[in-house]
Order: sequence, then C-alpha cells, then structure tokens
Amino acid sequence: MKKEILLNFIFTILTGILFFLQNKFFVQYMGIEILGIMNLFTQLLKYLNIVELGLGDASTFILYKPLAEKKYRQASIILSTIKSIYNKIAILLFVLGMLVTPLLPFFMKVKIFDKIIYIYWILYVLNTVSTYLFIKYVILFTANQEFIYVRFIQSVSMFIYQILQMFSIIKYHSFILFIILLILDNLTQYIFLKRHFNKKYSFIFSTKERYKGLNKNIKELFWHKVGGLVVLNTDLILVSKLVSIEIVGIYASYQLIIQMIKTFFYTIIKVLRPKIGKYIALSSKENIYQLFKRINIIFLLVSLLFSYCSYILINYFISLWIGEEYILSKFTIQLICINIFILLFRGILDIFKDGSGFFDDIQSPILESVINLVFSIILGIKYGLNGIIIGTIISNISIILIYKPILVFKRCFDKDIKDYIKIYGNYLILIIISIFSCNYILYFISLKEVISWFDWIINGVIVGSVSLIALFIIFLTNKDFRDNLKYLKR
Repeated sequence: MKKEILLNFIFTILTGILFFLQNKFFVQYMGIEILGIMNLFTQLLKYLNIVELGLGDASTFILYKPLAEKKYRQASIILSTIKSIYNKIAILLFVLGMLVTPLLPFFMKVKIFDKIIYIYWILYVLNTVSTYLFIKYVILFTANQEFIYVRFIQSVSMFIYQILQMFSIIKYHSFILFIILLILDNLTQYIFLKRHFNKKYSFIFSTKERYKGLNKNIKELFWHKVGGLVVLNTDLILVSKLVSIEIVGIYASYQLIIQMIKTFFYTIIKVLRPKIGKYIALSSKENIYQLFKRINIIFLLVSLLFSYCSYILINYFISLWIGEEYILSKFTIQLICINIFILLFRGILDIFKDGSGFFDDIQSPILESVINLVFSIILGIKYGLNGIIIGTIISNISIILIYKPILVFKRCFDKDIKDYIKIYGNYLILIIISIFSCNYILYFISLKEVISWFDWIINGVIVGSVSLIALFIIFLTNKDFRDNLKYLKR
C-alpha cells in the first residue's frame, strides 16, 4: 500500500504542477473572464451529470465481494448492467446539454454575451459524454484493487494533453482547441483501459442478463449525489449570477488550489477506499469502529495542518501565481479555510459509510442541499461572495460534522450519540487548542516578505514545521493517536 500511495502522490504532483501553469497561462493569454466561463461550465455540467444517479459508487461497492470471492459470472452480470445503463446515461446527458444551451445567458452576469460561448458549451458537453466510454473499466479495476493502474493511465494521458493544451493557449489563444484536446484525452484513456480489460479480464463476459440489486442503491445514492452536488458545486453558479463572471474566475483560482489540496489528500483516501471496503466486508462492527477511530484522528490532524497552512500561505501563492489584483480579503480566506478543513476531514467518514453499504439516509443530502441553497442565496444577495461561502459552511457543520456522523455511529458501528459526543467533543477541543497554539507560536516568528517563490517555500517550511510540531504535541493527549504511534512502532 505504501508503494501505491507514493506513486499516487507522484502522479498528483506532476499533473498538479501543470494544472497551475495552465491556469496561469489562461489568465495571462485568454483573460479572467474565459477562465470564469470554463469553471462555470464545469459546475453546470456536474448538475447535468446528476443523471449518473450515483451508479459509480453503487457499482464499486457491489463488485467488491464477487471479485474477492471470484464469482465471475455475477461480476459479469453486474458489469454488463453498468455498461447498458451508462450508454443510456450518455445519450440522456447529451440531450440535456443541448436543451440547456439556449439558457446559458441566464447563468452569466456579463455585459455582452458572445455567441461563440454556445460552441464552447457544446464541446464541453461532448467532453463529458466521452468519459462514459471508459467509466465501466475504472469501476471494475478499482473494485479489483487495481486503482493504481487506473491512476497511472489517467495521469500519463492527462500529463501529455495538459502540455498540448498549454501550447494551444500560448500559441493560438484558442479555447476551442483547448476543449478538443480534453476530448482526445478521454479517448486516449478509453483505448488503453479497454486494452487492459481485453488482456487481463477474459473471465468477464458480456451478457444480456441484468443485475437487479443496483436499483435500491442507485435510488439512495442519487440523493447523496444531489446533496454533494449542491454543496460542492453551487458556489460558482451563484457567484456568476449574483456577483460577476470575473469574480467567478478569481474564486475559481482559489478553488483550484483547494482542489489540488483535496487531490493530494485523497491520493491516500482513494488507495484506502477499496482496502477498507474489503476489511469492512470481513470484520465485526467493533473492529471496524476501532479502525475508524485510529484512522480518523490521523486525518483530523492532517486536515487541520493543511487548512491552517492554507490560511497563512494561500494569498501569497495567488499573488506570485497570477497577480496581487486577484487576492481575496483575509475574512474570505478564513471562510474558505473552514470549508477546506471540512472537505478534507469528511473523507474517512464517507469511506466507512459507503463501505458499510449505508446509503439509505436520503434525508441527509436533502437537508444538506436545502440548508446550503437557502442560506447561500439569502446571504449571497446581501453579502456577495462571503455570504455564499457562509451558506456552505452552515450546511457543512450542521450535516457533515453533526447529523451524518451520528447516523454512521448508530448504523455502521452500533454506537449511540454519547459515543459521538465523546469522540467529536474531544476533536473540537483539540481543534480549538491547536489553532490557538499555532497562532500564538507564529506571533513570535517573523516570516519572510514574499517577493519570490523561494520566499514562499521558506515561509511554507516554517509554517508547516511549526504547525506540525504543535499539532503533534497537542494530539499526544488523545488515546487513539497514541495507540497509532504504538502500532507504528511495532
């Protein structure tokens, strides 16, 4: 597993560096407005992609057991069902994308709406539809513990096409060519994944028989997908409608950094997901609960470290990366970093929840969506970008940090609300003490004035080292954290 995590980190670093360069060139050669349009399209298409209904997560969960037990007939039926459904979804997504085309001006607060935006949108829809060519292979390989192979193909293909995209931005200033290269990237991944399937998975065959067990999980996961969609992919649409498309481009640059942090973080989570899923399928609830506590406390520390360092360093990064004129206020950064913490910390709970097959809490995503939309719209109208972010924070705290963990403790671990209060109450104390301690220590440390990337790296090392040492000492007061250290020592 160490090798898989290391390789995943390497892939993430290489593609991440190119993403940041690509974004810089976008602003420099094509303007912040085009960048805003691109990110708006991405969020709009995630809403249309709701027709996927959570099939990917449900399919991966269902495939764990038959593949582990080598029940290849059952696995073949499931995969044939997945293929059939995804073909229909691809057609439906394309139709919905075409129907949305005339409505694009409604989502954009711009002075003049250029008709070429319609062409951009149609190509973006085709790019999303093309991903359905190979998603079935990604699901199968991941469930069969071959996630690192999938990551390798995706990363190498993405790396090559990112270089070509940057060339197209600098040389031709062409957004159309940029999107066409996205489509070619997907086609390349499809060719290599299909080749691996034909070579290694001869025991999986095509059949007209259909697996019926997907229906229940899909219906339940649909609502979870809606909830995640509204919370994670509403901000830019609301900013575009309530503020301006230029602010979309600026905030999207911060979101790219957040996404990069999440991607680094989730390199571990994606490797852990199939392994934890297999462990859950073979273990008692008490053992699962003990494993959850040990992993969760580590992720609490790392989530705090990433979000706190982001608060100190992110504006310096933006200034060096795309310019001082694109910096947001300190208060906005505080709000963003609260969401970064919750976004990272929620990952492990979701893995244990999904791995236990707990999908029928459809009230959670519904509540999450309603709270997020209502507060984001009301506060967004009054306070702009800050209000929209606060709306997301309110829904995240009430559902992700309170309501959902209580349900998971009960259903997945056979624990009651007292156990939740004990664990998460201790987490809250650790968070408060950690933030206070880091602020106090850094008050007496003079950071360098940031005028170069070298200065930023030096400050990053100082802030990261001081924060990590402070957090480590504070977390030693937690029994689960100490147990982890004993386990590592053995």
